[in-house]
Amino acid sequence: MAEKGINIKVDEELYKEIKFRALELDKTLKDYIIDLVKKDLEKK
Repeated sequence: MAEKGINIKVDEELYKEIKFRALELDKTLKDYIIDLVKKDLEKK
C-alpha cells in the first residue's frame, strides 16, 4: 500500500506539548499522532 502525507500547522506551544508527550512515551511524533488517530477511529 502506498503511503500518503498529511501536513498540518499548529502553534508553537501546542507543538512543544505534543513533542514532549511523544518523548515521554518513547515514540516518534509520527507514531504518537498515528496511534491517537487509530485509537479514535476504533471508537466508531
